[in-house]
Amino acid sequence: HVVSIGFVIVVVVVVDGGDGGGANDDGLDPSIQQQIETLNNITTHALTSSTILYRTLLLRATAQTLLNNWDQLTTITSGDIDRAAISKTELPSTSQRATINAKSIQNIFEAYAHNSPQDWVQSWWKLIDADKDGLIDQEEMNNCVDLSIEPVHLALGDMFDMTFEVCPVRTIGLGGEEEARKKNAWFLGVDAGDEDAEIPTNIPPVKLSWRNRRKELKQQKILTKTFQATIARHFRDQAEAPHRLRCIYAWAEKAHQDNKLDSVLVDASEDWGSGAASAVMGRKRYVELEPKISYSEFREVQKKTFPHLDRIGEEIITSFKEDLWLLQGKKRQNKELKRDGLLFLLAISVVDLGIWFV
Repeated sequence: HVVSIGFVIVVVVVVDGGDGGGANDDGLDPSIQQQIETLNNITTHALTSSTILYRTLLLRATAQTLLNNWDQLTTITSGDIDRAAISKTELPSTSQRATINAKSIQNIFEAYAHNSPQDWVQSWWKLIDADKDGLIDQEEMNNCVDLSIEPVHLALGDMFDMTFEVCPVRTIGLGGEEEARKKNAWFLGVDAGDEDAEIPTNIPPVKLSWRNRRKELKQQKILTKTFQATIARHFRDQAEAPHRLRCIYAWAEKAHQDNKLDSVLVDASEDWGSGAASAVMGRKRYVELEPKISYSEFREVQKKTFPHLDRIGEEIITSFKEDLWLLQGKKRQNKELKRDGLLFLLAISVVDLGIWFV
């Protein structure tokens, strides 16, 4: 449905050439011009309202992401525990931080309401950076990217479910033969033969027969399953996000600790927080501290190594479109295989029948 709307918008812009009155000068039929203007008004309103809806769903998904990952956001990492042991800084009595910066949470909501995916990642980066030095470790960097993607997954899933309430899956396109236009006139909410009818804001629901309703539910189930699989595996498998994040961290020129691993001997007989190693009297333990990374250092490598992060929603929708092509190709292949199999059986039967008569 989203791809169809985008295609219609492109067609209208190409036909109009950026000027609403230029089509008549080229000899375009007035009735066609009127249809183009009607579709243009529909798609413009649809695009605007859909954008507002998507932003709203993103905000709701962001709140849900914060709720689902609250323990992860407040958990003190092993790197923080080791650094606290070295600097002899007292940590909370529990493994969780007591508070989170409210301003950082507000910035996350503002980013998803108005800004781009780059700002989404940066807002999560500032929230995860508990000590406010602009630096986080590799584990926190991975969590930051995962958290910035999760609201998009949730919002697109909600929007995908809503599309079934707007238009049936098996609806034919608006163009085509006269009979097809009559069948699809309900999409515009007008009589197919009435060219002067105004388009209502509320489209009446379509009553389907039990056979068509069964086919509709089957197609919805297939599309839903395909979309859920796309969301689950695209960044993880197709975009190879874990591998790319490892490369970003390894290739970034980190100024912290001169981009070197810092090995420190820590007195294990003192407990610098509940998460520190068990105290053993008279024993020492080595702590290897990996350098932290800043957002600017991350961004410099991410633009080249992981550009998918700058178009999260587009990546998922494009991957879903490719999955639909594969699904359609498999369906066509199975249909041809079934036809060839039946023809083969028919040929064998004819040959056997001929041998039997002989």
